[in-house]
Amino acid sequence: MTPEDTATSTTGIEARLERVGRYSRFVKAGLGVIVAAFVLAVTVVLPANLDSAASAVDAILLPVIFVGMGLLLFGIGMHLHLMHLNLVRQLRKGQGSTSDSESGGDG
Repeated sequence: MTPEDTATSTTGIEARLERVGRYSRFVKAGLGVIVAAFVLAVTVVLPANLDSAASAVDAILLPVIFVGMGLLLFGIGMHLHLMHLNLVRQLRKGQGSTSDSESGGDG
């Protein structure tokens, strides 16, 4: 692999990683929608079905599952976001040590 290939791939990776914040906002917005739907189900649907325990559980079971899945996906999304941020930090460290070694070699 030539140095030009490494620079191109590093530049491409950095360009992709600059968009990570947008994806993180999508994950947070999705979790917000799921939590809002859960609150709506608890405040509107559940009181209408309090005549028996079975109907109350039936009314709230699906929203609870969605909240659980939403939290799970939120955790996965944030984990991936942090992995990308770590990769950016490592790339910047690598570029800093490369430029330091190049400037040290000239003197």
